[in-house]
Amino acid sequence: MALSGTTNDHGTKAVSGNEISVDLNDFFFDPTFIQGQPGQTLTIHLKNAGTTTHTFTSAALGVDKTLQKGETADVQVTLPQSGATEYHCRFHQSSGMQGAVFFHAGDALSGGSGAGAGGSSSSSSSSSTAGGYDYN
Repeated sequence: MALSGTTNDHGTKAVSGNEISVDLNDFFFDPTFIQGQPGQTLTIHLKNAGTTTHTFTSAALGVDKTLQKGETADVQVTLPQSGATEYHCRFHQSSGMQGAVFFHAGDALSGGSGAGAGGSSSSSSSSSTAGGYDYN
């Protein structure tokens, strides 16, 4: 799976139970990739740890939450039955602030903006490979 444009990769985390915490920072999500279960209802605990306003936005997940600097919020989403689902910051996606929820290594992106082949990664903690991302 690849996201179009630059992705500032700050790791992958598997969901434990039905919730996960995600930090929105300048200009990345931590974790960048979330491994969940097909059809899972998931509570995402968001925290804007950055110095500017950010969003957690995904048309495919039906969420568009804006968080001011220091703000926290919870969003509840239902994951699709298959494929990977992109999320991003509406203000900073072009700066690499995007990520995805996936189920299995190599899942194809199933909806939302940012889909495409040939994505790149720019971060000292990058885990990109020639074919997309390595979710080990």
